[in-house]
Amino acid sequence: MSEPCETKTVGYKRPPSKTQFKPGKSGNPRGRPKRKRLDMSSALNKAFNDKVVVTGLGRTLTGMEAFVQSIVHRALQGESKAISELLRLFAKAKLFKPVPDTTRLTGVVVEPAALKRDRALGIEQGWYEVCDGLGLWVDPITKQIYS
Repeated sequence: MSEPCETKTVGYKRPPSKTQFKPGKSGNPRGRPKRKRLDMSSALNKAFNDKVVVTGLGRTLTGMEAFVQSIVHRALQGESKAISELLRLFAKAKLFKPVPDTTRLTGVVVEPAALKRDRALGIEQGWYEVCDGLGLWVDPITKQIYS
């Protein structure tokens, strides 16, 4: 019979000992790579901040600008769903402020005490002076105020 050799037998499921991992050492020292988490808000932000070419306008807009532009365009066409979407956007927009009309008076409107008194009595009409020849005219029929 053959003598058993001092080295361990090598074969199926028995790799040579010099190629085996030493105790305490890993075969994958860096480990499995971490999976990227898909966050919906970051994906939406990325999509809305990407530039897109709008063929109808012939210029480049961000995704958010193109989205709002399409809703406004559909609302101006009279589409009822787009109008409700636009109103919902207005409600959610924290910084939405209408652009002031430069042809109208802006700032603080000072109402004379006489106008307040007449309004309480329901007889507002005529000229009400504010100061130094400046004043308001109230139409007796329509009750509109003119400066």
